[in-house]
Amino acid sequence: MVAGTLSVAITTLVLTLLKTPHPPAGATTLIVSLGILAQPPQLLAMAGAIVLVTLAGWALNTLLLGRER
Repeated sequence: MVAGTLSVAITTLVLTLLKTPHPPAGATTLIVSLGILAQPPQLLAMAGAIVLVTLAGWALNTLLLGRER
């Protein structure tokens, strides 16, 4: 329980300092810190999903909407 609380608190602090709040990042951190995903293939699948969602968001914002950050 302490690991989950600490991991979400640190994630929230870092994202707040960077002024990039993103609640799903806290959920991702919590899933890993609680050991729900512990095997390398599971972690690799999660990392791949994060990369795909990031690329899709970038493509939508840059290519279709003409916005860059």
